[in-house]
Amino acid sequence: MTRADTLLQIKDAEVKASQIMKEADDKQRSIVSAARKDAIRKIQDADVKQRSEFDAAYAAEKAKVSSQREEILDKGRAEAKAIKSRAEQNLPQAKSHLKQVFEGSI
Repeated sequence: MTRADTLLQIKDAEVKASQIMKEADDKQRSIVSAARKDAIRKIQDADVKQRSEFDAAYAAEKAKVSSQREEILDKGRAEAKAIKSRAEQNLPQAKSHLKQVFEGSI
């Protein structure tokens, strides 16, 4: 084999190596791009799932608090009604007492 043939073979080998390197770089970019897209999709899916779980938990707690609020208000209304009833029952005695105190001071 002549020197020219050897140089041609080396040149061909360099071209093939360069082409292999370019293909490897393209493949690497493709894999990285696909991995990034997959990561973004997974993050978005996780965000949607987390938001959904948060909304469900928030709604449940809101309903629970609303129920407790109504119970407290009902107890307060019942207590106010009982106090008003006792006050109405004690009103004649209070009037009588005040009348006696007033007449006693005259």
